[in-house]
Formats: sequence, C-alpha cells, structure tokens
Amino acid sequence: FRSLDGMEKAIRVAAAAGAEAIGTTQWSLGGMRQLPPTAMPEARAKAVEDLIADVRKTGFPLHRCTLVSAHQMGTCRMGSTRDTGVVDGNGQSWEVSGLFVADASSFPTSSGTNPMVTTLAIAHHVANQIKKLPRQSKL
Repeated sequence: FRSLDGMEKAIRVAAAAGAEAIGTTQWSLGGMRQLPPTAMPEARAKAVEDLIADVRKTGFPLHRCTLVSAHQMGTCRMGSTRDTGVVDGNGQSWEVSGLFVADASSFPTSSGTNPMVTTLAIAHHVANQIKKLPRQSKL
C-alpha cells in the first residue's frame, strides 16, 4: 500500500522534527502515542519502529479507519512584500526567481470553504503572468 508507505514517512518526519506524540486515524491503535524524549534516542527510535510496525499490521480495515483529504491553504502565502508572503502577487517566489506557486497554498489563510473556484482563478492568474515572461532560449 502506498498509503502505508506515506504514513511511515510521515511518522518518521514527525519524530525527526521532535514530535512528543504521534497518532493516526486507525481506530484500533487508540489515538496518540507518546514518544520518549529526543534525549533518549534509542528508546525513541524503538517507539517509532514499534508504531510503524503497528500501523503496517493494522492497515486500513473497512469502517475502522478514517481516510480524509484536505485542501492545504495558506502554507505558501501570497503577499505584497517578502515580509508578508512567500510569493508575490504574480505567484513568483520572493526567494527563488522563476519558481511559481499556483494553488491554494498561496491563499493568505484557510478560506473555510471548498477552494476549487478560487484555486482555479489563482492558477489562471499565475499562468497568465508566466506567459508574459520573456521566453528563455534553449541551450
């Protein structure tokens, strides 16, 4: 299952970032699992491996695991200056020239509703800004 591979990677990332507890939506695992502190690397590594083993063993049993999807909004905020956003009003990164963001992550915050139409409008706007750029010659 690719979903299980993704869950394993997410658990490893959260643990490496210093998470104190990690949980999944697999009901039989009982919610959040506390991890030993980062000052105890062996115990922490064992707890992470035990959690991953339990996640893989449990899998995604029908009606016993909640699977959801969300629209990530505001994680790459559009702003009028580099202090107020990650990308400018054209969707181009303030930090990396030629890198554009054309999705809901450029929202200033979560809209609280389905962002489909607004996301399409942003993508259309950013695409038009990219079209206006001078073409680069092929090397």
